[in-house]
Amino acid sequence: MSTTLSKPKSRVPKRLSHSPKYITILPVGEMIDEKISEMGIDVAELARRMELPLETVEQLIRFEIPLTREYAEKLEQATLMPADVMLHFEAWSQEKFAFAMEHPEIPAYLGEEMINRPKKNGARS
Repeated sequence: MSTTLSKPKSRVPKRLSHSPKYITILPVGEMIDEKISEMGIDVAELARRMELPLETVEQLIRFEIPLTREYAEKLEQATLMPADVMLHFEAWSQEKFAFAMEHPEIPAYLGEEMINRPKKNGARS
């Protein structure tokens, strides 16, 4: 008894649009805020544990300053959130933010806040 294998039918992959309908950026600060809520501490206590000024930690949470290696390591010591994971996520968020700024025609959200309002076709400036 011989078995003949047939060649699988070739499938044409679906092409995805290179222009998304909207961009969502989840800043690291939202993850930090969620983590400290789970831990039952506030931003002031996190700043104390990280040995950083309160304003610096607030700026991190508001996505006003980037998460550096130094801050990520202090954050890891204070919350047990892995520094390398947080730095990777920060880089990804910054990349998406830069893309959103380069493409103002695409609605973009930083967390739940819209950061640009694309004009509709035919709208005057």
